[in-house]
Amino acid sequence: MKNTSLTLTVLRLTAVLTALLAIWQTVVGFGWVDGGGQHGNVGNVTFVVALVAAVAAFLWSRASGNKGLLMHAAGMAVLALVQIGLGEMSLAGVHMAVGVLFLVGAVALATLAIRKPGVALDEQRVDPARLRG
Repeated sequence: MKNTSLTLTVLRLTAVLTALLAIWQTVVGFGWVDGGGQHGNVGNVTFVVALVAAVAAFLWSRASGNKGLLMHAAGMAVLALVQIGLGEMSLAGVHMAVGVLFLVGAVALATLAIRKPGVALDEQRVDPARLRG
């Protein structure tokens, strides 16, 4: 059994990048740093990166059976899309509240992808003689 693959590497990288982008979005969104009007564009990039993480999590779940990581990554992609919609509708209060939830979820996704991704399942059949005690 192995715990390294291209899919897992992509999942880990995109999950960490999603978390870093969420942190940057929070800093710029609350006005702690002047983002030069890039909050919306970075939000769109964050959605795309979260979507790539969700696809990578789907592929990894097929190899490892880890459905929880898949659902978390898919939820983050959906939440990023909801954030874009809330920002476009100028619902600032709801947008900020959901943004904080997105930040917490994105950091949790990165942590889970690095620490508990599951293990790739062997595709070889087990010899029935080995199963008998």
